[in-house]
Amino acid sequence: FRECYCFVTVTVPLDSQPIAIGHGSFTNCFALANLVLPHGSNAQDRYIENTSFESCVLLHDRFGRYGPTIVAGLVGRFDAFPVHKLCYDPSLTTPEELRLCITDQDKSESLSDAFGMTPFHVLCSRAEASGELFKVLLAE
Repeated sequence: FRECYCFVTVTVPLDSQPIAIGHGSFTNCFALANLVLPHGSNAQDRYIENTSFESCVLLHDRFGRYGPTIVAGLVGRFDAFPVHKLCYDPSLTTPEELRLCITDQDKSESLSDAFGMTPFHVLCSRAEASGELFKVLLAE
């Protein structure tokens, strides 16, 4: 993905185990803000080079320059955003779960994460997003 200036989201295929992110894999991916890893990913320090995300300024500003720290930050990125988290892996989310989560969410909380992404952005970044989940987001 080196030199892919416009990618905002990169999705690692579900059957990619173990996940290895080598030196310069995402060099100069200036817009990269989301790396979607498979559910239950085994991405660990030993598989991620320190220099995997050279010149990824959005990621550096948020998580620092160290490759494993960036991946750890991306994996836990939606921990404080439950609606985003459900939209992140739509294959595991039912419309009812999403509806309940939206209802239970504190209305004073921000709908945008550190990169300005809303649940719509997150859901749209996934190829397997369901139309039913979009309808729930629109209704709520």
